[in-house]
Amino acid sequence: MENAQEEYYLDDDRLREFVTTVERTADRHEGIPALLSELREPFERLIEADDWLPERYRNLPPEDYDNRSDMGGEIAQWLLYRREGKLSISSLVVPPGVETPVHDHLAWGLVGLAQGTQRETFYRRTDAREHDEGHAELEVVEVQDAGPGDFYELIPPEGDIHSVETTSDVPSVSIHLLGADIGCIPRHAFDPDADLVRLFQSGYTNVECEDALGDEAHVHTHDTLH
Repeated sequence: MENAQEEYYLDDDRLREFVTTVERTADRHEGIPALLSELREPFERLIEADDWLPERYRNLPPEDYDNRSDMGGEIAQWLLYRREGKLSISSLVVPPGVETPVHDHLAWGLVGLAQGTQRETFYRRTDAREHDEGHAELEVVEVQDAGPGDFYELIPPEGDIHSVETTSDVPSVSIHLLGADIGCIPRHAFDPDADLVRLFQSGYTNVECEDALGDEAHVHTHDTLH
C-alpha cells in the first residue's frame, strides 16, 4: 500500500499492529478476495479483544456533543484511523431498536460485531444502476442475526448493500475496516418501499468531512488496494 497521510484518532498498540498487518497484506495481494481471506483471522482477533477500544467509542456521544455523523437515529460513527483515500477503521454504535438507513459502501471491507446483537438485512440492486438519485429497485438477499465475534466481508457490487438493526438492550458496536475514507465519500441510501435512491455522505461523529455531494460528485466503487 503506497504511502499516504495517515491519522490515528485512537492511538493504541493493538490497533497500530492491525493496521500494519493490513498494509503488509495489501502489498502481497492484487485481488480483493485474497486480501480479505488473509485478513479474516487478524480481524477476528481484533473484534474479539476487549482491551483496545475505549468506552467512548463503544457508546453514543453525550447529548451536548456536536455529532457530525449523518447516519440518523442518534447513530454514532467514530473514526479510529484513516489513511488518506485508501483505508479507514471506525466503530459504528447503533442504539437499541434503531435501524440504519439501507445503504451501500462502494468499498471492500470487513465488518464485525464487538458488542450487542444485530439483525442485518442484505440487499441486491436489480435495476440497471443508471441513477445515483431517483429510481432504484432492490431485492432482499439474506437476513441474518449476529452477535459478538461475528463478521462478514464486503465486496462491491454484490453483497455491498445492507441495513443494520440493534436487537439487544444495549447499543450494538461494530468495527468497520474499509478500503476508503468511508465517512467522507459520497454513497447511496435507499428507500426500498418507494424504489428510491439518494446520494448521502455518512460523515463521522468525531471528524468533519468536506462536502462531497456537489453537482460534480463522482460515485464509484473503491476496489483498488494500492
